[in-house]
Amino acid sequence: MKRERRPADCHVLAWEPSGLYRGKMEWQEGSAPEGGPAEGRTPAGRPAAGLSDGCVLFTCPQEGLDYLLYAADRDGDVCLSDYSWLCLEPEVLEEHSMCFQLSFYESRQERPEEKRPAREADMRIIFGLLPGIRTMVPFDFRILDSQVIFPERTPGRLKMSIFGKPVRLSDVKEIRLQTAPGFETFRFAAGACFLSKEFPDYELPKKRLIDDLGQWTQKEWKGKVKDRQECTRLLQELLSRAEEAEEEERRRGSAFAFPDWDAYGGWTKKKFRKTGWFHVERENGRYWLADPEGNAFLSTGLDCINPGEGTRLSPVLPFVGEKEREDYRKALAADESAGAGNGQSRNSHGRGGRRAYDFHNYGVENLKAAFGENWKECWMKIIRYDLCSWGINTIGNWSDREFIRFARLPYVIPLDSFSEEGFPHTETAIFRDFPDVFAPEYGESAKRYAEGLAPFASDPLLIGYFMRNEPEWAFVYGLNIAEEMLANPAQTACRRVFEERMREKYGRIDRLNEAWHTSIAGFEGLRQPIYKAASLSGAAEADLKAFSEEMITRYVEIPAKALRLADANHMNLGMRYAYLTDRSLLCGSQYFDVFSINSYQITPLEPITKAADWLDKPVMVGEFHQGALDAGLTAHGIRGVTSQKERGCAYRYYLEQGLTHPHFLGAHYFQLNDQSCLGRFDGENYQIGLIDVCMREYQEMADAMRACHADMYRVAAGEKAAWDTVPEDIEPIHY
Repeated sequence: MKRERRPADCHVLAWEPSGLYRGKMEWQEGSAPEGGPAEGRTPAGRPAAGLSDGCVLFTCPQEGLDYLLYAADRDGDVCLSDYSWLCLEPEVLEEHSMCFQLSFYESRQERPEEKRPAREADMRIIFGLLPGIRTMVPFDFRILDSQVIFPERTPGRLKMSIFGKPVRLSDVKEIRLQTAPGFETFRFAAGACFLSKEFPDYELPKKRLIDDLGQWTQKEWKGKVKDRQECTRLLQELLSRAEEAEEEERRRGSAFAFPDWDAYGGWTKKKFRKTGWFHVERENGRYWLADPEGNAFLSTGLDCINPGEGTRLSPVLPFVGEKEREDYRKALAADESAGAGNGQSRNSHGRGGRRAYDFHNYGVENLKAAFGENWKECWMKIIRYDLCSWGINTIGNWSDREFIRFARLPYVIPLDSFSEEGFPHTETAIFRDFPDVFAPEYGESAKRYAEGLAPFASDPLLIGYFMRNEPEWAFVYGLNIAEEMLANPAQTACRRVFEERMREKYGRIDRLNEAWHTSIAGFEGLRQPIYKAASLSGAAEADLKAFSEEMITRYVEIPAKALRLADANHMNLGMRYAYLTDRSLLCGSQYFDVFSINSYQITPLEPITKAADWLDKPVMVGEFHQGALDAGLTAHGIRGVTSQKERGCAYRYYLEQGLTHPHFLGAHYFQLNDQSCLGRFDGENYQIGLIDVCMREYQEMADAMRACHADMYRVAAGEKAAWDTVPEDIEPIHY
């Protein structure tokens, strides 16, 4: 990385031992060491003069580093509002990635000598970095408005996620640099740290980190494919096995290996009504799905069944091969000459702005090398065999549409992705992706959204549809949508309706002022931004909470009714919330046939029990996974275990423990492929696949899945005990 590119008008933040709350810091002359500690180290605490003078080495204990980067009462000569960027320059000194965190506080926290527990940060920004690469990480202070949860990537950085309600930069009293808890002691080096008025101009070092097959170059592991010839041989062997299995399927009448499963993957030992469609049944308090033949059905699904996984090139261009770099540069130049522009938004999960040339799919290139122009059909044959061999009876969200038609297996769809409209939206949003639900345009958008269901309405293989996945507005604990509506200066329909509700309730403005502890001149004053209004009084909080629940109900109700008009045969499977941050997320659930949630705990029992107790509805889990570091990637995923063997154990424990709950209808594993070792579109690079980039299955995981699925119906029926061996969990690397 070029080291002379620090902006001239920046303000350097010194690395000071007095700022260390937890961990260890030492000064290293010159560049950070490649392996372990170096000789000639001097004590920490010198003024930070930039990378040319050396860097600080941090040792992070297992509970994580905690370092005070900025304090208003200590750095009184610095006005944060004068700057737009906070820039850090770390390098991970481990073989794996690391997760870092910037925590922002609106009040002074304890000092190390005070020995008082720190409270939760008002905002947390977490991000991941690859090992062995010095990377400049610039933080745009606009992030503090919390309108974007997954900011666009910057060069060299992996995924970044935002947690917390909006914070005003003028209210920030402290900023801390922290690391996530780890499974062992971690080390990293830190160079420059400064505030800047402009985006820093920097370049990453050129270092090949991914080989021609899409594998990580910096380590060896069991199962790593040595070259193109071996990869092609493996793929051709997989195809031969799949084609041989087609003959056996024709003879048996089912692609599944289990004799008591029907062609849908349902259980022939338990019968319900035969309606020709998937539907919900309840027997002796236990919920089941029934397949079109009326046989009991539990959904063991797999998300993202696609050929390979794209590597996002622009943030990692110096780390790929020369051919990939040259192809990218040519395509970018052609795009710019055509006046297309980059089209990027602040949001790495945004629907627009992505260019096909910014992604290189090593898995697809491996298939093309093995099978030529017929690679897609060969891939579909191999994967269909794999699914049936593993006992996967549901094609999950974000899967290849051609494969859905080819496979002739039950499936679900993410309707927001399958509809051109996307989830219903309005030009002006309330908070993040929460629309102005009282605006007429929301209803019109809902009608267009529901039209996306029409091509699937007559297909009996469709189990049902998820309305969307993990609404970004719902990631905030204790969120009050109506409070964010009042903080937003936009003159929305929701705001007008709320003003009318308050007129109806209080009649006179003095009554509202007395209840809210305000001095608003008239109800029209509610049209002005009010920051953190729920904290004004108990009455204000209650009024805003009630209207927030009304808004969320409308958010669900309007599109759900439009979907039911478009398709009366298939089940509404809900929203797949990331987690239940507040009971208000259940508003509108009466329009779901099944409540869905993504659950990355060791078992799904806690969220299932919570949803069942509150709603008494059946529950389906949309995502779960486990990863390990003994294969070819540098991050676990949201759940971490010690080995591939323990991944298999974790799968069985998760699913079979879930089956002991009478409201549990099944779970969908995320995902088929390992993610790119350099990061997918948003920078996730997790070892979570059932197959690697060369399509080799993880044997221990596959064996455990077969054993689990062979017994799952008997476990759910209470005829067999659930798997009770607890997996060896460890603190995961994820961001």
